[in-house]
Amino acid sequence: MTARAYEDMDDGDPFTDPIAESVRRLSHAYALCLPPGVHLSRSTAAARYRIPLPTHAFPMRGSPSLPEGERVLIEATMPAPGRAPRGPRVRGHQTLASLEPVTLLDGIPISTPAATWASLADRLGIDALVAVGDAIVRIPRIPGPFGRVLHAPLATFEDLDAVIRAGRRIGIRKLREARTLIRIGSASPQETALRLALTTGTGLPAPALDVDVSSRGEFLGCSEIAYPDHQVAVEYEGDYHRTDRRRWAKDIDKYQAYTAAGWRVVRITAEHLRRPGEPARRVREALRQAGRTL
Repeated sequence: MTARAYEDMDDGDPFTDPIAESVRRLSHAYALCLPPGVHLSRSTAAARYRIPLPTHAFPMRGSPSLPEGERVLIEATMPAPGRAPRGPRVRGHQTLASLEPVTLLDGIPISTPAATWASLADRLGIDALVAVGDAIVRIPRIPGPFGRVLHAPLATFEDLDAVIRAGRRIGIRKLREARTLIRIGSASPQETALRLALTTGTGLPAPALDVDVSSRGEFLGCSEIAYPDHQVAVEYEGDYHRTDRRRWAKDIDKYQAYTAAGWRVVRITAEHLRRPGEPARRVREALRQAGRTL
């Protein structure tokens, strides 16, 4: 997965993805007349769980000249031996019930988060499956000494393992490999892409994720990727960090506090991620400056 694959969500907020918003609206209307036994699945389930996906993961129909929101299809599945559902804005599937367990979300039948992840192996590469897995096992929280966990993850590692063990399916090898790379603590696909860029064949130590940074008892901020033993923080700068004036000012204050406390900050953008080896080069230099032998 590269930053370009997710550049449509470069503001760092997957909830504003217009394609996913269109899917949520369509699926809500479709759910009002959902055929018996049918459940929402695949990209539609991901959109309803607010799991960010790259644009190519959503099926489209119609002229490319039309807006994507008017061409996107919702996906729904009927367990075998039933027939795949059909409709003008529906991409239907049939699968074994054992491969795609179902739950209820807002009263609507939908594939479980873990089953949704597994079903996307037919269209996503390994890195993108890692990003989806990261989103599913993430434990959202408010950082700092008075912070708290906001809610439980969508699924656990055990849930992911269970869908892999459920049986043969398209992309099973990709799922097995992606499962070994999924970690708790990445808050966006871009952060996952950055972590993988730092840990795949680079010789760099594995970083800590979602790290609270403090100095002399004072909470300074939270960094998505860090090497606390060497006081090096790695920050992914989505475009909203630049365009949101309050976010920009807050970042400046945070980085100044980090520097005053002796931390080094490596700031990475989508452009840096597009250059092979660039994020690792920058982090390696910061770690060397901090006294790490590499």
